Amino acid sequence: MQFSLLEAAVFNLLRSIPLIFLAFYPFVDRKRFSAKITTLIYELILAIWMITSLYNAYFAPSTYYIVVAELIGFILIAILYVAALDAHPGKMLFFCFMLINVGYMTTASAKCLEGFLFPQMALERYRWTASLCLLLVSIVIELPVYRFMKWEKDNLSRDMQPGYVWQFSWLVPTTFYLIWAHEFYGTGNALEWVLKPSNVFFLGIVNLASFLIYYLILRLIRESADYLRLREENHALTLQIMQYDDLNQRISAARQGRHDLRHHIVTMENYVKAGNIEELKKYLDEIGERYQLAETLTYCSNTTVNGILSYFSQEASRDNIDYKVNLGIPEDVKIAKTDLSILFGNLLENALEACQRQRSGERKIHVRGQTSQNTFALAIDNTYETEPQRDKMGKFRSMKHAGAGIGTESVRDIVSRYDGVIEFETKGDLFCVSVLLYLS
Repeated sequence: MQFSLLEAAVFNLLRSIPLIFLAFYPFVDRKRFSAKITTLIYELILAIWMITSLYNAYFAPSTYYIVVAELIGFILIAILYVAALDAHPGKMLFFCFMLINVGYMTTASAKCLEGFLFPQMALERYRWTASLCLLLVSIVIELPVYRFMKWEKDNLSRDMQPGYVWQFSWLVPTTFYLIWAHEFYGTGNALEWVLKPSNVFFLGIVNLASFLIYYLILRLIRESADYLRLREENHALTLQIMQYDDLNQRISAARQGRHDLRHHIVTMENYVKAGNIEELKKYLDEIGERYQLAETLTYCSNTTVNGILSYFSQEASRDNIDYKVNLGIPEDVKIAKTDLSILFGNLLENALEACQRQRSGERKIHVRGQTSQNTFALAIDNTYETEPQRDKMGKFRSMKHAGAGIGTESVRDIVSRYDGVIEFETKGDLFCVSVLLYLS
């Protein structure tokens, strides 16, 4: 063993730092903790990697101990990685195994290149020539991977994808990882194996094929997320159409009322002349019921939100649900109209359905909200009979179909785009939703 501790440390730093960076990069906006604590976890992962690598280089007596050490190190790293970031564990494992495979390919290619350029020094694992070749190969292999991750970053940081997709997708890179591990540790001397260009070339082809599969998986997931987003936008559009239909019905009723007004006046004059006040009152009540002469509801100055609030007010009134609104949101609020429709539409629809499922007790919906210069705060409380169920990821299960509720996840997606916060809690017989959006 002619390589020094410094050479081994430099080689493993060059090997680990880019991969750990790439593992965190897509989820930089999904940190569970502060930047300081997340950086500490990053450094702890790096330390575990370095300790495992140096143990394998200096102290592991056989391949068996190397495999065990790497397995223990990987489990510890995976636990810290999943704990540090707020994303689906399956999604994180997918990229974790994918990047491990990239690391294997980079290391094998670097040693193969070292064997071609420096054949004598390549017989030692961690000479300075290995670090030089690793640096060159990393630029060729890992820079395109970084560009790929950058391209997918916005898609990956969102949670609109169905959770069941990630429950199984991570098994694909895991399978390729097992192929790499078998070739590295199951065929005798790993160093001799990587110095044969034919071996590295074969697994290079396998790795390229695996990346094609990764790309197809991510593309299908992205299209699925786009479909769900369009579905929510269509839902918001349908809600607006229902509001416009209701408005048209009111307009038609008003036109009909104006057309019949002359006849009603004649009839009422006859009741007055005859002194039949009781019949006049009954007739006025009939007119009120027929033409639904209710005052136009104005809950706020934002047209989009007011239309949604008015629509759900009528729906609540039909089911005898106590519906109260205290909301301040201007027309020029810095929130997209589609986002407002999805936010209010989904939350109010959920509140209305929860009240409709109540078989007894008081039913009510209370909407409160206020806009300041840089924030918008919203709270919606509703009574309920059956508490919503959550899955293992903490997402609410749909009452309409199997799986997570898409509407609630759409709301979470909007909140994350405005760097906001959303909380769900129960207070006695009330289910409470609180939303805080930051307006740029």
